[in-house]
Amino acid sequence: MPPQQQDGEVLQAYGHPKIAFFHLFWKVAAVLVYIFCGVFSSSFIANFVVIVLLLTLDFWTTKNLSGRLLVGLRWWNETTDEGSNWRFETLGEGQRQINKKDSACFWWSLYIMPVVWGLLGIIALVKISVDYLLVVVVAVVLSSANVVGYTKCSKQASGQLRDMARNAMTSGLTAAISRV
Repeated sequence: MPPQQQDGEVLQAYGHPKIAFFHLFWKVAAVLVYIFCGVFSSSFIANFVVIVLLLTLDFWTTKNLSGRLLVGLRWWNETTDEGSNWRFETLGEGQRQINKKDSACFWWSLYIMPVVWGLLGIIALVKISVDYLLVVVVAVVLSSANVVGYTKCSKQASGQLRDMARNAMTSGLTAAISRV
């Protein structure tokens, strides 16, 4: 098989290949710019701005696009006078068709990025590079916020599916008993 057909098959295996691409692109771009920023610029401020811009694009893409389209989950936090409230949203049962490759791409990259940034933070500590440690702290905070949000959202979605299954089973048993 020619390589072009194989590439097309790989892309067709994803339900949302463009979203999956950008989900990974911003993450990888931020890490690569962080690692190689000294090659392009000696200005910490310019490097900081570019890396934080990439991190915010990653945060926004993950939170608002890839979470909803790749795994059918969405979260947000509302602040009211009473305090802060987490809100979660999952696609309904009829709307939810999650592609396994999309899901794997989403969850693996979501959980790996805080670890990668943590390792880069350790390297910054060893080098005693306090300024670039600040970049790592921003990266860890943004990526961890998505990890916490989607982990909570996923647990709530699992609980909702369990409740729906339990209710369906209970109503089925009730209907079967009432026929007897």
